[in-house]
Amino acid sequence: MPETQVLQAFLRRIMKLLWDEYRRNGYWPEGFLRIFPRTWAEGTAAKAHSTFSVDTGDYSPALEPETVPVDQHDEKKLPTQAPGRYLLTQKLHAGPVHAAVRGKSLAISAGHHTLVCHFALEGELLIVSREEFEELVEESVPGNNKNAGKASRLRSFKVSPDYIDSGARARRADFKINILAAIVLEEHAIIITDFNRLSEIHVLSSARVFAEKDFEPGSEMWNTRLWSCSRSGPDWIVETDAALAYLDSWRCKVLRENTLTPILDVLLEPDGPGAGIGQHLANDLLFEAALHPDMPSVCLCRDDALYSELRALIPRFMAKFIDPLYFQRCDSIPNTKNPFSFNSIADNNFRATYVRVYRKNEVRVSADLYNLYQSRGLLDPSHVVGTPYTGTWTPTELQYKILAVQFFKNSENNRYHIIRAQPPPTWPNVHVKASPFEGISHVGFATTLGPASFFEPMQNNGDRQVTPNKCLFVRCLFIVGPVPHPPQ
Repeated sequence: MPETQVLQAFLRRIMKLLWDEYRRNGYWPEGFLRIFPRTWAEGTAAKAHSTFSVDTGDYSPALEPETVPVDQHDEKKLPTQAPGRYLLTQKLHAGPVHAAVRGKSLAISAGHHTLVCHFALEGELLIVSREEFEELVEESVPGNNKNAGKASRLRSFKVSPDYIDSGARARRADFKINILAAIVLEEHAIIITDFNRLSEIHVLSSARVFAEKDFEPGSEMWNTRLWSCSRSGPDWIVETDAALAYLDSWRCKVLRENTLTPILDVLLEPDGPGAGIGQHLANDLLFEAALHPDMPSVCLCRDDALYSELRALIPRFMAKFIDPLYFQRCDSIPNTKNPFSFNSIADNNFRATYVRVYRKNEVRVSADLYNLYQSRGLLDPSHVVGTPYTGTWTPTELQYKILAVQFFKNSENNRYHIIRAQPPPTWPNVHVKASPFEGISHVGFATTLGPASFFEPMQNNGDRQVTPNKCLFVRCLFIVGPVPHPPQ
């Protein structure tokens, strides 16, 4: 699932595009929204799922009175009386494009409308030229569902064989893409894709054109409508002070209610204190904090020292993913004109440098962190977590130690850690039996983690040797510093 580390890369791609077009043309780029209901999921009798929702606000279709033809397959998915039908029937005006991220959601404005995306497990944001976009969406075809009837309803767009690189693992004749929605600019298009159709898109409409100020934390739009479809708490990157206050408020509630939910599970709750944190970041964060994933929340919150350490760590941990070096290493621009090319260097860099224990067989532990684990007895199998450690240990003089990672399977949230000490018998629902697992460097061509590892680029992933403990670098174009604001 795309988490903060991926959402920030998506945002940086958008801002780079906007600034490149501004410098080239001398005015801030404008775009308009297009939606493609023919590609949206239907859900099943057993499990409902809705791709699309809309907040019309004070918008009236009379603001954009010109109409356009509606594709017959879109017509079936979004019929006449359906909410948001006007997004299909009206010719939507272009307007200034602005973007922001909060938690696991990304918002992009275009005129009277703003597209808010939650990328679920495999959703991706890609930037293609306007010519490439028009070619991609010219005609839809039945999707890949084994049921012919469903395939006809759950449609896809066919990708030309020209977009399959010569070195790809398989030159497929039936390469398809599910474009759920797009923001169309003069020279490019920002497309939202998802090969398994689980992403969710929410559209806000307004009688006035959305402005840059609407995307500033604390604005009226930010605090009311912009993120209304998300249950996320304050974002750790753009709302750090509010996120810290939210964390403190959560602590008070935990102490008041004696909450026993493990800290890992709390970080993954939609409305918990871990905005933007998913399974990858939750496991890696707790590893860097030297905290057991199964520790009950109340045990953490009762310990002033442990709580203060975690409180100080989270902002630093999350800030890595807006560091210019992160974008240079992990979201560089491939030296190709193919928008679907796989960036193997960025992918290797991400897995080697920005994944610590999650789905890793071993981890390089710095001397300071290794000694912290030792001092707390966390590497001693005879010790009980949370009790004073009386064993003997010697600080390492090496720069780092390489330790094996243990995997503990959970029906919802898997655990990865290096702790060998035993959880106290008073902790409920602890995981004590490690399971064998296949590390991230051995999964072949499956999508994994990071800004480069998504279905469409993976189709262009050629055979290669993965070197999990080495970081590769490439000279590339990237923006440094904070995301800049458009000119006034």
